[in-house]
Amino acid sequence: MRLNLPQLPAALAKGLAPLYVVGGEEPLLAQEALDAIRATARAQGYSEREVLDAEKGFEWGKLSDACNAMSLFASLRIVELRLHAAPDAAGGKILQQIAGKPPQDVLLLIHVNKLEWRTRSGGWFSALESAGASLYFEPLKAAELPAWIAGRLRAAGLDADPDALRLLAERTEGNLLAAQQEVQKLTLLQPKGTRLGIEAIDSAVADSAHIDVFGWINKVMAGDAAGVVRGLDVLRGEGTDLVPINLLLAMGFRQLAAAAAMKARTGNAASAVEAARIHKANQAAYTKAVERASTNQILGWLRRCAQIDQLSKSKDGQPQAWEELLTLAVAASGAAKRKAATARR
Repeated sequence: MRLNLPQLPAALAKGLAPLYVVGGEEPLLAQEALDAIRATARAQGYSEREVLDAEKGFEWGKLSDACNAMSLFASLRIVELRLHAAPDAAGGKILQQIAGKPPQDVLLLIHVNKLEWRTRSGGWFSALESAGASLYFEPLKAAELPAWIAGRLRAAGLDADPDALRLLAERTEGNLLAAQQEVQKLTLLQPKGTRLGIEAIDSAVADSAHIDVFGWINKVMAGDAAGVVRGLDVLRGEGTDLVPINLLLAMGFRQLAAAAAMKARTGNAASAVEAARIHKANQAAYTKAVERASTNQILGWLRRCAQIDQLSKSKDGQPQAWEELLTLAVAASGAAKRKAATARR
């Protein structure tokens, strides 16, 4: 079956499909869908996860082996296939075979990038879609963006005038990642229940210089460890809530992971950052991060963000959560590597 993001929670509540095909041209929506599916799977006991990257020359037998292998540690497993382009004939055949007989005790998640309509209308894609579910995200039209932003604001406990929504849509240039970041910024600046007007959107640019979470994240990406320490100390001293800081850092790491995956294929950090649709103002900092961090490192940082989130919401866990966030941010800035390099010299 075909699903969209609003339909996904109800579909997951009825039970997991044996496989999902998720992706398209809106990476934020695809990531949110994958996160929701993984969270449901973990709650149902899928505690082991294997990730395969189907790049050029990928041996498709590895996917069959992963789906059919016996687990040493868990009875329920997630197998994720990152499909960077449409599969070749051999890959398409194996995917159709798997769709015909989905593996037992395995949840198969297949990430796809942009695919042509013809590719999605038959063959391996249709077979997978029929055996499980698909969520393919077309680019959001410019006229649809204000309503999308309004929904995100409502979910965060805010409201906005139509003119304010149009202004925010214009400023984010149709980039959902940038729009979501602006929504998160507004939740830091405005109390719940606020109805935003054009003045609030305008002033948010100036106010963010005071609560500059995005500037702090850029320091992490740029490798400014000293600035990371100072900046987090200022944010904490100003009474900024840790939860959205950690959330925004995790969003930054997701963008960075997408850029790192592209850089691994092309070898060009700057073009990878641009292709990952990172805002122009942030590209220089993210390019530095892509040049020093691997995809596996970034995924490890994301797992630590999840742990910090849990810790921050536990009883009396806030002080430790702040320390863990500082340790993570300094590590992500590359300070440990530079210290080791200096020691070797």
